Amino acid sequence: MFTERVHSRSQARDTSRLKVLSAAEELFVRRGFAATTIRQIAESAAVSVGTVMAVADKNGLLVEIFDRKIASIQPSTSDAPIAQDPAAEIIDTLGSFVRFFAVQPDLARAYTAILVGGKHPSIIFAELSGVLIGQVSDVLTRAGRSATDASATARIIHRAYLGEVFIWAGQSDPNPDSTLTELEKTVRYLVNGKAA
Repeated sequence: MFTERVHSRSQARDTSRLKVLSAAEELFVRRGFAATTIRQIAESAAVSVGTVMAVADKNGLLVEIFDRKIASIQPSTSDAPIAQDPAAEIIDTLGSFVRFFAVQPDLARAYTAILVGGKHPSIIFAELSGVLIGQVSDVLTRAGRSATDASATARIIHRAYLGEVFIWAGQSDPNPDSTLTELEKTVRYLVNGKAA
């Protein structure tokens, strides 16, 4: 009996959390992040302001919404043979995340600003860093680089990728094409040892 009540409360909490996140996402997309209030999220989710705040403040809600979306597009590890063009394989992986951010540029900019602020760390963003570095390192190793060189180059490529994402986030142009072009130049230079 006691475990049933605990389980019911846990289910109710999870249901409320999902309602809050869903309402917040819908309002952020429709009204914009800055224009959306906690009270509006509570009204849309049919919960109290306290329930919304128990999930997270507005910045925390956006981080969790983006983290869930990012988790859904994380690359899987690959046992693929040597790529004909290792740089292209790397660019394809990193480019999918740049294109993801470009779908909702205003929210992506708010998300990156929150991360830079450091008050709402993103667990998935940190985990994704390790996954991406590992995947890039794997591509480079399959292309014949030593494990040490592949790991070091993968870290540099990842930093370049983050730099390009944050530079894009600071611009007013929602089109990611120039970011993808710059990322491609950097990756090709680091992989091939010469400018593209």
